[in-house]
Amino acid sequence: MKDNQFTQKNTLITTLINAKPKSIVVFGSESSGKSTLTQELASYYAVFSNPEFSRLYLDTKMKYTNYEDTNSLTFEDVEPISIGQFCSENQTKNLASLHNHSFYFLDTNLLTTFIYSKYIYKKVPFWLEKAIQNQNYDHYLLLKPNTKWTFDKQRTNDEERQFFYAIMKEELENRNINYTEITELNEKRLKEAIEIIDLLLK
Repeated sequence: MKDNQFTQKNTLITTLINAKPKSIVVFGSESSGKSTLTQELASYYAVFSNPEFSRLYLDTKMKYTNYEDTNSLTFEDVEPISIGQFCSENQTKNLASLHNHSFYFLDTNLLTTFIYSKYIYKKVPFWLEKAIQNQNYDHYLLLKPNTKWTFDKQRTNDEERQFFYAIMKEELENRNINYTEITELNEKRLKEAIEIIDLLLK
């Protein structure tokens, strides 16, 4: 249950300023504007961001194999997607550290992979939960799926989008993860996210 505009579940927002760069995860279901908001925030704060690895993975599969869309993926794809996501997250974290940035953005993360694998395939790679814990994500921006749903071959439908949004929110609650929900649209969405992050930086 939300406490106020910026915190939930009585979780205090911890400052992001310290020697170790912190991760801010832009989180949510498909076609909710994660990639756009991640890029806008990274540009605004002049810090690094990490793209969603599963999109790069499926793009490659669609280009060089007989994979036609997201429905072509199987549980056998989950582990390479998880490994790629894990490596890319750490690479971005290392870049942030090398450039003395106090934080960086992730366009989804390993928890996203965990959730989709759990609910689509009814199982997850055995090591994924431990990897999520080791990544130690610092704050989540959960995007409400109130944007216009846009079709592409890596998406399913709006009904699935709403279902996974509810599951993702429940997962954050069950794990007692510090998050803030983003509800505005268009330019107001960026403004809302900046206000939240500025509070984190104080």
